[in-house]
Parts: sequence; C-alpha cells; structure tokens
Amino acid sequence: MRALAATLFCASLAVGATFEIESIRIAGLKRLPEAKVIAALGLKVGQMAEKTDFDAAQQRLIDRGVFGSVAYSYKPGPGMRGFAVTYDVAEIETVFSWKFEELPASDAELEKLLRLDPLFADKLPATENVLKLYAKTLTEHLKTPVVARVYGDRPGDPYIVFRPNRPRAVIAQVAFEGNSAVPVADLQIKMASIAVGTPYIEENFREQLLNQVKPLYEIRGLVRAAFPTIDVKRAEDVDGLAVVVHVVEGEPYKLSDVKIVGAGQELAKTGDFKLDEIANFGLISEGVSKIRQYMRGQGFMKAATEVKRTYDDKAKMVAVFVHVTPGPQYRMGKFAFAGLDIVTEPYVRKLWGLKEGDPYRDGYPDRVIQRIRDEGILDGVGLIEPKLDIDEKKFIVNVTIFFKGQPKAAEKKRER
Repeated sequence: MRALAATLFCASLAVGATFEIESIRIAGLKRLPEAKVIAALGLKVGQMAEKTDFDAAQQRLIDRGVFGSVAYSYKPGPGMRGFAVTYDVAEIETVFSWKFEELPASDAELEKLLRLDPLFADKLPATENVLKLYAKTLTEHLKTPVVARVYGDRPGDPYIVFRPNRPRAVIAQVAFEGNSAVPVADLQIKMASIAVGTPYIEENFREQLLNQVKPLYEIRGLVRAAFPTIDVKRAEDVDGLAVVVHVVEGEPYKLSDVKIVGAGQELAKTGDFKLDEIANFGLISEGVSKIRQYMRGQGFMKAATEVKRTYDDKAKMVAVFVHVTPGPQYRMGKFAFAGLDIVTEPYVRKLWGLKEGDPYRDGYPDRVIQRIRDEGILDGVGLIEPKLDIDEKKFIVNVTIFFKGQPKAAEKKRER
C-alpha cells in the first residue's frame, strides 16, 4: 500500500501538484554546515511546494558559485503528507582566506555584514559569482566601489582581498622612531631596498621587519626588540605611502646556556658559544651552522638543526636549545678517477684520504678538487667534476671524479 501511495504521489508531482515539505536534507557536505546551506536553499520545512520550487532552489545553489554540482531527489515524507527532499552537493574544494584592505569601515563591521549571508565562511572559493556577490554587498553598504581579487604575494598562500576599486598604493618612504642602538640609516637601508616601490601589506611588511631589521638588534643582544605600531599615511612630497615603524628596543640580554637536544651535549663546544656574554644571535647562528657542518662531516649528510629560546626577563638572560636531527649516517663506498692515465693517476690518488667504510664527509670531493688546483698537481686539466652515486637504502656514497681535457702530472711534480 505504501509503495502504491508513493507511486501516486510522484505521479501527481509530475503534473504540478503542490504538497508540504516534510524534511530537507543536504548530502555531500564537507566544510559548510548543513543548516546554513538549507538557509541559502530558500526552502523551509512546512511550506507547500511543487517541482518548480525544487528546480528554483537547485539553481539558487548553483548560482552561488560555492558548489561544483547540485542535484536533488525527493520521495514521500514519513508522514505521507508531502516531500522528503534531498539535495546532493559537491563543494568546490579550493578555498582561500580573505581580508579587507583600505576600506572606510572597521574589519569587524564589514565581517559582521558579510556573515549575514549563510554561505560566507572563514575560507571562500574564488569563483566569479562569489567574488561579485560579496564585492556588491560591500559596495552597497559603503557607497563606494569595492572589488574582490585573489592576490599571490604571500608565497604558497594566495588570498582574497576586498578593497577599493583602485590600484594598491606603494611604499615611498620608510622611517623609524624609538631606535637608538641601531643607526637609523642602517634600518632604512635594510627596509628601503626591499620595501620601497612595493604595495603596503601589513603582514608582508612585518615579516620583512623580522627578517631584515630584527637581526640588527639581535646581534646586539636586544632579543626583545619589537615593532608594536606601524603608521601608514600618504607621503607629502612623493607619490606613495609614508610608513613609520615604532621601535621598542628593550635591554640587552646575555646568553645563559646552550643545550643540545637530540645529540650529545659535547656538540656545544663545536659551536664555540660565548656564555655569560651579550647574546649575539649572529654569532649564535654561526655556531649552529658549525654544528651542522660538523655533523655532515661525520657522515650525517642530512643533519638539520632548529633553534628555540627561553627568556628570563627578570635576569635579562636567554637560553638557547639547539634541536639536532642527525638523520642516517652515510659511509664511503667505492672511489674512482675517470680521465687520468696510469702515469698521472698516482699523483692525484694520494690526495684522497677517505677509505671504504669511513664516515662520508659532506663536501669532501670538492675540497680534494680544490687542493688539486691549488697545488698545481696537473697540467692541461680543464673541467673537474665529482659525481656521487648515493645508495639511500644502504647509506653508501660512491664517488667518481671526472677529469676533462688532457691532464698530466705537472713537470714540477715529476722533478720531486
């Protein structure tokens, strides 16, 4: 009987009969909440509807630009009063973070406005319909033209920007206030070379401060130096933006300790760190580099390091933790020269000191080649190239050094 009722129900729907919507379900969602998609659908449980209403709701979802596909199906509801309808959607998977830029209202106000739309989310697909919809909403609210574009100036992290419909203003001047330990000329030279002439994007500019300017303070032990405020306004005498960075330098810190994590503490001696002296992070970075070089010289060709810090702000001390990831130890395998005759080869072979089974020293072939050149052991030698054949399963390095040209032992060597 129920099957017959369902058949009659669907037949009546096909000829335009109207029934109650008993339930609505959205299938296929991964990111968006079902309740918000139902809100965007424009159908409500309890309303009277026919097939044309379902078609119109399907088109509304398609037009939003959020879904790659939208299909629907329906059947009699559990109460046999009307429909149980299901919309099956596939969300567009590539989505982007978004931000507001140079708009004449607070970010909080504009975000509150856009979140009135049920499909507005923390990340959005950058389809034409999505960008046009929210740009139009902002334009109508602000009474000024707004555009939405995708920018790729953050490597590996493209994002949507809602901004006025005009080109981004570029940085014309960079100034610093509050600095005394570092000459302002040094600060300006560092930033001007990379910032002037580029659009002002606060995240990028702050990253440049950390990468270019902060090290100038850290070599002086001013490890807590910060740039809490950045003022941006139109430059008065040139076309562009004048950016003023406010600096809080803090006090110099001393290096209290260096701990090695993941390897022997004796590696700290390799770094030649100066304890109880001003924490010069330029020298500390060089020390960490020495540790990596030492590890790679012991066969740990993929040795990596990561530096972490802890601060004692009361005592003005900083402790450094060098996390070492040694990786596998590689050993010397077979060694050969190519391009030397039997008379010349002995003059060169004696310079190769690594034996089969020894820990492989990263960069060792290049150092041997440089010694060959420096000592003038060969005449007529052209290009010298090392080739490494690395067995990643057995961690063995086989080395062949190729000599191109017509090398022969130098006369001065023969006279010895």
